[in-house]
Amino acid sequence: MTKNARRALFLLVATAANMLLTVIIIILVFVALNALSMAIGLKSLGGAIIIVSFLAGVVLSAFAYSRVLKAFRKRPDLEKRFGLLK
Repeated sequence: MTKNARRALFLLVATAANMLLTVIIIILVFVALNALSMAIGLKSLGGAIIIVSFLAGVVLSAFAYSRVLKAFRKRPDLEKRFGLLK
C-alpha cells in the first residue's frame, strides 16, 4: 500500500469514527435531557433539547477528536507505521 493510500485510509477511518462519535453523543445527550425535562415536567422544551443535543455532540466530539489526535502525534512509531510522516 502506498503512502498516499495509507493517508487516505487513515483520513477515512478517522472521519467515520468522528461521525459515529458525534451521533452517539447527540443521542445520549438527547435522551438525558429529554428524561430530565420529563421528570421536571417541562414538556415544551423539545426544540431546545434537539438544538442543545446537536451542539453538545459537535463540540464534545471535536474535543475528543483533538485529544485523540494529540495523543496519536506523541507516538512517532504509530505515525511511521501508518506512513503519515512527511
